[in-house]
Amino acid sequence: MSVRAGGCAAVIGLAACNVALPPGSTGGVSFDSGAQSTGATGRGPSACESGVVIVTSDYMSTNIVVSKLDGTTLSASFVSSGATKPGLTLALSGDVDVPLVAPPSGRLLLLDRYGTNVLTWMNIADARVIAQLPVGTGFESNPHDYVEVDSKRAYISRFGTNPNPGQQAFDQGGDVLIVDTTTPAIMGRIAIPEENAALQPCPDVMTWIGAEVVVTLGRWSADFSQVGDGRFMGVSPAMNAIDWTVNVTGLQACGRVAVSPSGEMAAIACSSMENTNTNQFDPTKSDIVIYDATQSPPAEVRRLGLGARLNAGLQPILAFANEDTLVAMTYGGNATPGDTVVAVSATTGAVSRLGQATTPYVFGGLHCSPGCGDVCILSDAERNKLRRWQLVGGALTPLGDDTVDTVVGLPPRDIGGLR
Repeated sequence: MSVRAGGCAAVIGLAACNVALPPGSTGGVSFDSGAQSTGATGRGPSACESGVVIVTSDYMSTNIVVSKLDGTTLSASFVSSGATKPGLTLALSGDVDVPLVAPPSGRLLLLDRYGTNVLTWMNIADARVIAQLPVGTGFESNPHDYVEVDSKRAYISRFGTNPNPGQQAFDQGGDVLIVDTTTPAIMGRIAIPEENAALQPCPDVMTWIGAEVVVTLGRWSADFSQVGDGRFMGVSPAMNAIDWTVNVTGLQACGRVAVSPSGEMAAIACSSMENTNTNQFDPTKSDIVIYDATQSPPAEVRRLGLGARLNAGLQPILAFANEDTLVAMTYGGNATPGDTVVAVSATTGAVSRLGQATTPYVFGGLHCSPGCGDVCILSDAERNKLRRWQLVGGALTPLGDDTVDTVVGLPPRDIGGLR
């Protein structure tokens, strides 16, 4: 997520804009015990997730919704930036995100990003704030993702790099922060190297492949005028060290590595750098790359050639709906005025159109649950709804769109997992 300039401030803005303050929290939720998944998460077979957490936002204020795996709402305002919440000593901003990888602790984790730099842990059952931890350490660290690596530790990718480090502990940035989740407190960092002096590593989104946490690097210059080729790294939680590095040569601005239900295949989508004069992307530097995830590091198997074929920039968000079917998106601005969402065969590259918006930058969070209801949900800020599909006979069949934020009314932006 990004912060938009102007408008009213996150916490006091609703009143200042002559909009009624939102009601209090609609409370926590209780989930039934998860059924056993028929697939895997990249770490071996696991129980199905309990549900999903959905960020709704206008980039000035934020509301958090808890839903079932199929996108139907359970708590329409679990917590919001405009509502008073006991224990929320550092109020939520308009730039909040959630981890895609469901925390095994069962807690709901909020990443308050640029301008706030705070982690918030919440109890899913009663919407109680458990703890908050600032991770800015004296600069705009811009925390981008969170993965719990065991019962006591979590990794936090810090996108920002400190131009003037050495003022306090752990203030270098451009790293993976190691946090003691029981205190909570910062306990260490994993430095991320970058050989190009014009670029910063920009650690971004994370996931698991086997026993390693995979971190995608943005590799942007400080002013975002330059970007390097795509790159992702495998980090060992046992050693708190980088095990391997994979370069996505010739492609730029890549997203989270998606892992197939069996854990044997992985994929990454790269969008290229947007031309701000034309609002278009370079299709020659945008594609989906397929990897053999049984090897360490993952070995490239094929490139699907989608950027050139679709004359578009692929959005850096992917999800496997089954072992072969990927759900992917393109940005509006090249071949189409609005964003598109497609189903793609990871084997053949065959594309089936699932939907389209009329404007760009409105499709966002994507979540599929293979073997656990086989539903894929996509946040659509243009319609202010979740678009939903179910895998039937190997094909994604549309379900009804769902309005999730029925209390504050903000559009959905991103989707995270819950245990």
